[in-house]
Amino acid sequence: MYRLNFGFLSQFYGLLLEGAIRSLTIIFFSAIIGFIFGTMLALGRRANCKLLNVLCAAIVDVLRNTPFLVQLFFMFYGLAQLGIKTQPMITVIITLGISASASNCEVIRAGFLAVKKQYFECSAALGFSPLLTLRYVVLPISLRVAFKPLTNNFVNLILTSAVAFYIGIPELMGNAQTIISRVSRPFEMYLVILMCYCIFTFALSFLAKIIDRRISITL
Repeated sequence: MYRLNFGFLSQFYGLLLEGAIRSLTIIFFSAIIGFIFGTMLALGRRANCKLLNVLCAAIVDVLRNTPFLVQLFFMFYGLAQLGIKTQPMITVIITLGISASASNCEVIRAGFLAVKKQYFECSAALGFSPLLTLRYVVLPISLRVAFKPLTNNFVNLILTSAVAFYIGIPELMGNAQTIISRVSRPFEMYLVILMCYCIFTFALSFLAKIIDRRISITL
C-alpha cells in the first residue's frame, strides 16, 4: 500500500515558497495588463470608428480562439526568430495579460450595454461632454456591473499561469517539477500544488465577495 510522505517539504519549503511568490507576481501584473487592455478593447468596440471596431473585434476573436500555450510559444519562441527577444518572466506576464484581455473585453462591453439611456440623458443635461460622461458615469457603472464576471476571469488567469514553466520560469509549477526530480514523490508534490492553487482561487473569491457587497449596484 502506498504511504504518503511529506517529509521532503521541510527541505524544499523555501524553493516552493519562492515559486509561489513568483507565480503571484505573474498573476498580479498579468491581471493589471488584462484589465487595462480589456477595457481599451471594450472602448474600441463601442467607438464610432468602424475601422477601430473591426480591429478590436479581430484581436478579441484571435485571442479567444487560440490556445494560450500557442500564444505563449509564439511570443517567446516565434518572435525570437525575428530578433525580438524578451525575458521569460516579462514574456509570460505580457502574454497572459493580453490573452486575458479578450474575455475581459466582452465582460466590460456587456457592462457598457447595461448602462441605461437615461444616464446619458442626465449627464448631457448636466453639461457633461462625452469624455466626462464616460469617465464619471459609464465606466463607474459598467465596471460595477462587470465585477463578478471579471472575478471569474481572474480566477481563470490564476489557473492558466501554471503553464509558465513551459518556457523555463521557476514559478510554483516549475519548482514543483524540480522538487519531484530530486525526491521522486510526484503524488505528494502535485497534491501540494493542487492545494496551493485552491488557496489562491479561494482567497480571490473571498475577497471579491467582500468587495462586491460594497460596490454592488442596481440599475
